[in-house]
Amino acid sequence: MRVVGKRLKSAILIDESNALHQLQDLGVGGFRSWKKFYQAIEQHLKNIYGNKMSTDYNFYGTLPPKGYVEESKYNSRYKFFEALQHDGINVFRGECYVHEGGYVEKGLDILIGLDVYEFSVYKYEYIVVFSGDADFVPAVERAKKNGTTVFAILGRNKPAFHLRNTVDMVIDLETIIESMDQEALIPAKSSWKGNN
Repeated sequence: MRVVGKRLKSAILIDESNALHQLQDLGVGGFRSWKKFYQAIEQHLKNIYGNKMSTDYNFYGTLPPKGYVEESKYNSRYKFFEALQHDGINVFRGECYVHEGGYVEKGLDILIGLDVYEFSVYKYEYIVVFSGDADFVPAVERAKKNGTTVFAILGRNKPAFHLRNTVDMVIDLETIIESMDQEALIPAKSSWKGNN
């Protein structure tokens, strides 16, 4: 039971590539302001646990390998990350490599897993992970042992069986999207890169 009047700490962690796949399943390509999306998630928590809450916004993504994409695309992506930071969102970058004609992201899962555990060590009451990746399950289990309540944001049709059965609660992605001003959404056919 939480102490009445105590300011609660929460953290929202968004795994960009996984999140985008789930959003595209709903016809959403991104947001004109990612901060509005974080705020909608935070408001969902406040509706349940009260308004005395301080939330860290965290975004995990990669830049394409320099020299393998047009400079304008690389610069647009770089500016996208800078705009997120300008909005008070902590950006953590993994590595991105060219492999068999496509790009492979490395290091993001471990960054997210380490942060899930670290937030629990620093006594965050709530951690929200927007991803369906089962790689985070061990970190979620350890965070829960430290007394942190862990949520996953998942679309209703996203199986993510292992993660669903490990977190304390699932927040429907559709519920968050419906709570937002629809003008903030970018349709899936539009490019999300470079928008914040």
